[in-house]
Amino acid sequence: MFTKIKNLAYSPEDWDTMQTAHLMASAMLGRDPTSHENAERLARTVMKLFDHGMRDAKEIAMEAVDQETQVSDIAATRASWPN
Repeated sequence: MFTKIKNLAYSPEDWDTMQTAHLMASAMLGRDPTSHENAERLARTVMKLFDHGMRDAKEIAMEAVDQETQVSDIAATRASWPN
């Protein structure tokens, strides 16, 4: 049980990497990292990528941008469908 909890904890360096990746991804998308309506979704994507073993902030940011762009495109397409 304790091992599982320990694996879910992030070090200060981990948080720094994820924060840097989130800021980079937000900048690439031209979004405010705190006030944009999808800022939290982007942050969750960054954390998921980190949890899957990615450790380079730039690589995380680029992959997060790719994923967020795909999700945003899908959402925009669905919004344009007639009711």
